[in-house]
Amino acid sequence: MRKHHNRLYYGKYRYKTVFQLPGSLMFYPTTDQYLSTLKLKHPKAKDLQYLADFIMQHRNTMKFRIQDKKAIFYSDQERSNELIDKFMTYWTKTVMVDPKLDFLDNPNTVGCFKLPHGKYPYAIVMKRDLHKHFSQTEKEALLNFVDRNIDHCLITSKFLLDYLEGKAPYCYHGRIYVDTEKFLSPIYMIAQKGIDRILKYVKINYESNKKTSRT
Repeated sequence: MRKHHNRLYYGKYRYKTVFQLPGSLMFYPTTDQYLSTLKLKHPKAKDLQYLADFIMQHRNTMKFRIQDKKAIFYSDQERSNELIDKFMTYWTKTVMVDPKLDFLDNPNTVGCFKLPHGKYPYAIVMKRDLHKHFSQTEKEALLNFVDRNIDHCLITSKFLLDYLEGKAPYCYHGRIYVDTEKFLSPIYMIAQKGIDRILKYVKINYESNKKTSRT
């Protein structure tokens, strides 16, 4: 079984820096040969030139993942701050975890400077093919529960909201954020067929590392 990236990299790299980066798939495959060719094809694209050079120069001191419209870097604080300074417009979050913390043994627990949306320590992650698991009754029940507890539950995914509200027939991803543990059980009872996992966020305060928590 493939190890979770957080567990695989946090033992060596304490900073996970995430960017919503348009055109990120242009950087795949990420070999030096391909990136050098990419730079030649786009000589006037300064951000592209910078990121290609950054990857080639530092690939031995960091790890990274390139996904659709998302670039994730696992590194030390210096590299994390360097990327944030350059791509502030696209920066979404930085998570810093002390590899000595015991909760790293649990792949569903994440250390962070700031709780998601400022107040939610739990995230219910729905299955990627949710529409294959939910009935109309379950959709309505889940939406009604969230609406009744709007001060404690939050859905930010347009795809999940549109699916639950009947505006879209399919749903391939989405999360429900919850601010109190007591709301996990009723949601699980309603939506257990469509739940992939439940994440718990643990807030960590490191006064010396405030720079990574810029907003």
